[in-house]
Parts: sequence; structure tokens; C-alpha cells
Amino acid sequence: MATIYKTKVGKQGRIVLPRDIRDAFGVDPGDEVTIIVKGRELTLRLQKAPEDPLEDLTKLADTVSIGLPAKKLKERADEERQRAFPKR
Repeated sequence: MATIYKTKVGKQGRIVLPRDIRDAFGVDPGDEVTIIVKGRELTLRLQKAPEDPLEDLTKLADTVSIGLPAKKLKERADEERQRAFPKR
């Protein structure tokens, strides 16, 4: 059975998700919502913001093949930063 919620669109086109929905889905500030348009139907998909964006990027980097693993890329980036930093 579907639950129906009614909300108004604000002056800048914003909508507010009712508290029941935010609580049920754990919606927090910073989470992203993808809007899918199919004909005259809108579907919202929630994408939780990562708790640790760097860890998220590291996992993503492991899936991208550019010849070096993420750990090696980080080591090289650290070395480059050290070389670029002026020594006293």
C-alpha cells in the first residue's frame, strides 16, 4: 500500500521532504537526491553522503584501471607534494 504525502513547492522551486520520510530513509543535510523524469512522472532516488569522502575516493580509485593501484598513486602524490614544497 502506498503512502501519499503532500507538500508545496517554494518560490525558488524547493520542496521539503516531510519529517516522516526523512526519518524513515535517514535523510541528512548533504545527501543527494537524483530526480528521474519519465513522461509526467518524477522518481526521487536518495544517495547518502559518504561519512568519509577520502575513503570513498580510495575505494573508487581501486576500481579505476590506470596502471597503478590507489595506494601507489597516493604515495606518488605525496612524493610530488614533498618535492614541490620549498626546503628550508
